[in-house]
This record gives sequence, structure tokens and C-alpha cells, in this order.
Amino acid sequence: MRASSKALLIGILAVATISCGSDTTTTDFNATLVGGGEINLQSELQKSPVALWFWAPG
Repeated sequence: MRASSKALLIGILAVATISCGSDTTTTDFNATLVGGGEINLQSELQKSPVALWFWAPG
């Protein structure tokens, strides 16, 4: 593997590691559920990890 390829790979891994870090500062975020109702991100994060899927019907 060439030095430039190794440097690129290390850079990508560093950015991925930093961006996946745990951040305990969250803002209040409410989202409307597809089936109706709302979800509050902060209260859900206290229970378990949350995955957000942003979808807009075409």
C-alpha cells in the first residue's frame, strides 16, 4: 500500500471516529411520527439509543 493511500485511510478513520463520538449535549427536538403523534428526542435518548430516519413522501 502506498504512503498516500495509507494517509488517506488514516484520515478517513480519524474523521469517522471523531464524528461517531458521544456527545451529551442535545437540544430539544420533536418529530412528527408517520402514524401520528410526536416523539421527543431527549426523552427517548434517556431510554435507549435512537436512530433517525428522515423521509419525505414524493
